[in-house]
Amino acid sequence: MENTVIKQADAVVVGGGAAGIVAAYKMAKKGLKVIMMDKGSSMLDSDFSKISGYIGCDTKYQKAKGITIASKKNIFEYLTNWAKGDVNPKLISSLLDHTPEAIELLEEMGLTYSFYSDWLESDKREIYDNDLTWAPLHLINEYGPDRTEPVTKSLIEAGVDVMYNCAGTDLIMEDGKVAGVKGILNGSDPVIVHAKAAFLATGGFGNNKEMMKAEFNGAPLVNMGSPNNTGDGIRMALEAGAVMEQSTGLACNEICGTTDRHEGDMFDAEYRMYNDNLGFALYGGLAVDSCGDRFINEEHMAVNPLASNGIPALSVGHMYVIMDGEYYDGCCEKGIYKYLGCPDWDYGSHLFVPVLDRAKDQLDEAIQEGWGCKADTLAEIGEHFGLTNLEKTVAEYNAMCEEGEDKAYGKSAIFLRPIKEGYGYYAFEYAGGFWCTMGGVKTDATLRALNAENEPVPGIYIGGMEMGSAFGRTYYDISATGSGLSIASGAIAADAIEEYLK
Repeated sequence: MENTVIKQADAVVVGGGAAGIVAAYKMAKKGLKVIMMDKGSSMLDSDFSKISGYIGCDTKYQKAKGITIASKKNIFEYLTNWAKGDVNPKLISSLLDHTPEAIELLEEMGLTYSFYSDWLESDKREIYDNDLTWAPLHLINEYGPDRTEPVTKSLIEAGVDVMYNCAGTDLIMEDGKVAGVKGILNGSDPVIVHAKAAFLATGGFGNNKEMMKAEFNGAPLVNMGSPNNTGDGIRMALEAGAVMEQSTGLACNEICGTTDRHEGDMFDAEYRMYNDNLGFALYGGLAVDSCGDRFINEEHMAVNPLASNGIPALSVGHMYVIMDGEYYDGCCEKGIYKYLGCPDWDYGSHLFVPVLDRAKDQLDEAIQEGWGCKADTLAEIGEHFGLTNLEKTVAEYNAMCEEGEDKAYGKSAIFLRPIKEGYGYYAFEYAGGFWCTMGGVKTDATLRALNAENEPVPGIYIGGMEMGSAFGRTYYDISATGSGLSIASGAIAADAIEEYLK
């Protein structure tokens, strides 16, 4: 076939994100001939270039810092209890066992780390070093090209044939076993790689509209991750005989609210919201559904947005946050954290945009796009968005605010602020924002893709956020768990593929 690129390898890695990088590097160090295919133009196009870090247990870095709470036992129990049967415990155990190695491999490739507590005042460090939701987190100190260029160089020096602008399209199967991978280079040139094993870790299906609609029942969701995450690895595995796991979920966005009425990014390279009025989604204020009824403890959105930011969209569709003019001005002039009196609210103390000082200038844009509203009365707000029960809901909510107790959903008193008369009213419609999807192909504990008879499909290995058996519907309550399990999957797959090729 004219212009066809034909190559030979021991193994092919499809996807150059966190999982693929570790798998390719480790296999190359073992002496295997490895080709890594990625549809991006460079590693900067992957979600790996944007993640804050990853979790680890019993690592040398934690031991040096004196962190003991982040043990394998503690994290394993936390994750499996959180997932409540949605995951394969044996796989979770193996992934956690491999986090120290994976983190060290990435250090070998040029990354350095710090802990969340390193960025805090000295009197708060011990608190976070003994908090299981923060102590496992290894923050990556490098960003952008300072992160991706050394890692790319290390892959090449280790012997990995790195093929960017190369999308994997199909697995080549012979006698029920992997015999290679087909792809497209530079959008036009066919690629055939002959190999006996393939590690598929293409970042989920967040930018595949058909899959998103099917898996999440048409919920209003906004992909904030890589546009290259179109479920290629999942599709390739299913076409080769693998099956989907029962649960798929979302790793949600913790920076701001999102709207599906705006075409384009929700924030810039500095994580500044394109419109500051997106910020109110994660502040714990009054939120209602399309009927104007409360439906959630809004505090969850404020204290754990990574796990909670997509829940409203999945459960009720669009969410509407209601406030009075005093609250709005307070967030625009001094910021929500100071407006609430600097309470014990971790996310509030280090918001990406502490003060929404651009919100007023950008309000007209939100109104024109259809997701913002300013009015003199609640009735006008309700009529604008069709929130039939809004006035009744606000009256009930105000009564609970005055009593200082949320008898309906149990929100903490620090977030109970009445909607006051005489200041005007604001309301914003939000969709659900997410970085990537979680889950997909069913695997065993060595990441072999499984078929409908629960048997491995020879030569197919699954990693990263596409590990159906490692993730449930709701993101874990420990920051950077997804990336931590992803890099560990690369370390496991490298060993499993080496053994398979023998």
